[in-house]
Parts: sequence; structure tokens; C-alpha cells
Amino acid sequence: MQLSDSPVSSMRLQLKLVNNQQALEPARRAVLDFLAAQAPRPFDIYKVELILEESLMNIIWHAFEDQGPHQIDLTIELEPDGIVMQFGDDGIEFNPLLAPAPVMPSSIDIAVPGGLGLMLVRKFAQSMSYERTDGRNCLRIRIATT
Repeated sequence: MQLSDSPVSSMRLQLKLVNNQQALEPARRAVLDFLAAQAPRPFDIYKVELILEESLMNIIWHAFEDQGPHQIDLTIELEPDGIVMQFGDDGIEFNPLLAPAPVMPSSIDIAVPGGLGLMLVRKFAQSMSYERTDGRNCLRIRIATT
């Protein structure tokens, strides 16, 4: 993980990450350190961690057709009544707002691991928006704070 050269204000954290799985833990720690200074409630931290992991890993695993390095931009902004997470990447176009909900298995015997991350993100997000601009995906997720 590389921290951005831009200064961290008391209300915004900007990270520049590399598209590999090892970027998750340093990003998670940086986000938690940033949030600790703002003292959000434990359930709000839980929602941020879940959305961070699911969104970042979806980008790392699915967004890039090659194995080369790509930059993923992550911004966390604090608002009076919410936390906004923004993910940016130059991967293949994917609008998660248009993705169908997963089909739930009829029994645990036929259930397979995975595939529920986007459903969890949708559950904990107050709102989501997506746009594709200049060859980049931009996913913005707002979490209401309790």
C-alpha cells in the first residue's frame, strides 16, 4: 500500500493502493486509525470494514484482465451524519448497481461459498452511486452513522 502524497485532513483520508490482496490489511489499518480519531460507534466501524473488504477484494479479483500492477484509489470522507467511501480504478467497466441479486440456495447442502459480498454491501450502504469516466470506475458508497 502507498499512502497518497496529499495531506490527510481531519475529515478525509486518501489512499493509493496496488491491486493485490496484500493491500487489504494495510488499507484496513489506515482506515481504522483514521476513524479512531473521529470516534465512530462500533457498528459503524463494522460496516466500514465489511464494505471496504468486499469492495476492495472485488476490484482486486475481478476488475483487471491482466496481471500487471494497477492503482486503486480509496477515499474515506466523514460527514456529520455519515461516512462516504469512494473506490476508483482503471479496470473493466462494472456497475454494481446493475448486478442482479444472488440466487439464494434452497438448502445449506447446495450452498457454495462466495458471491454474497455485493449483497452485504447493499445491505449496509445507505446509498451507492457508480459512474465510468475517462476509463475509470468510480464507486461511491455512503454509510449512515448511528
